[in-house]
Amino acid sequence: MSLSDKPLRLSDLGEFALIRKIILPLATAADGLTSVGDDCAFIETGSDTLVVSADVGPRPLVRSLAAHHEDWEASGWLSVVATASDIASAGAKPLLLTNCIDAPADLEVQALQKFMRGYFRAMSAFGFRNGGGDLRQGPDLAARVFGVGTLAGVRRIGRDGARPGDRIAVVGAAGSFMARYLLASEAEVPDPTSTAAPTESADTLRFPMPQLRAMRLLAEHDLILAASDTSDGLLGAIGNIADASGCGFALELRDDLLSDEVRLASALPRVASPWNLFFTWGDWSVAVVVNEERVAEFGEFCAANGIEGQLLGRVTSAPGALTAELSGRSYSITPVRNENFVRRGFNSGLEGHLDYILSTPILTSMEKK
Repeated sequence: MSLSDKPLRLSDLGEFALIRKIILPLATAADGLTSVGDDCAFIETGSDTLVVSADVGPRPLVRSLAAHHEDWEASGWLSVVATASDIASAGAKPLLLTNCIDAPADLEVQALQKFMRGYFRAMSAFGFRNGGGDLRQGPDLAARVFGVGTLAGVRRIGRDGARPGDRIAVVGAAGSFMARYLLASEAEVPDPTSTAAPTESADTLRFPMPQLRAMRLLAEHDLILAASDTSDGLLGAIGNIADASGCGFALELRDDLLSDEVRLASALPRVASPWNLFFTWGDWSVAVVVNEERVAEFGEFCAANGIEGQLLGRVTSAPGALTAELSGRSYSITPVRNENFVRRGFNSGLEGHLDYILSTPILTSMEKK
């Protein structure tokens, strides 16, 4: 067999090429109304539009801390967050969740109980109804969660509404989650045998919140043109919008965008710059596009409603171009993000993935030397 005859593996293409080249052509051939390239699918029902998504709950980063290795409640909670964040990005009103739970036969009953407690706590906290599910034997305790929301009178928000001149912003924190994790990891005494109970001070790491309330309010006031959640990183979300809208972005970075936690954690040896933290995943925030003429209204509305919203730059007409201005200098941006089926991906190994997102130089000067 020649090299040209060698069968392609998933790792040869990566997640996004697989979706673009394999999954979407098959899906659109089977259903011409298939939603393409958004965080959610939009299904017209006559009386309303359903907003649907599904995800597998990732292993919480907090469980890499010695005191939280067996934090099954955090795992159950995060299994809901992953799907709920997609629903949030559409500005939808939560409706229901259903699930498929895998669990090994020798798992302690208490572990499953804690996992499901986290699941149902998150479901209730986020405003979803219980749509049932399935429990079956599997190699590891994990949940596949299917979520449904409704537009309930608001305009559909996908990734494809950005136009040159519009503004890009982030709703929610940027980099704070990863910074807190790194600081907690640095501070703890490594003890892989520890069975200490999780501490209340770690709740922000254990129970992250999707932007359901914020995005729903913004959608009800028609302030968002396009959006994508930051589950694969803020640069990943910005890239999603660029791909779907056929545009580029010129970011306007400022030191006052950086939280105190990001500033502190950026001094750690494995962090290349504070912007590596700023653009990483974990905050479950949403990248949004706002009409240039409504930027002031967006800022005032966020302030009046307790919404964390920060302007990041402008939409450009150059497809895929991603640049930044910082302290009077121009930079090109390396789009560091998570992706499945590649060596640097989260599911290929946590430490290697963290090294990639934290150590890769993101900003490269465009000025001639």
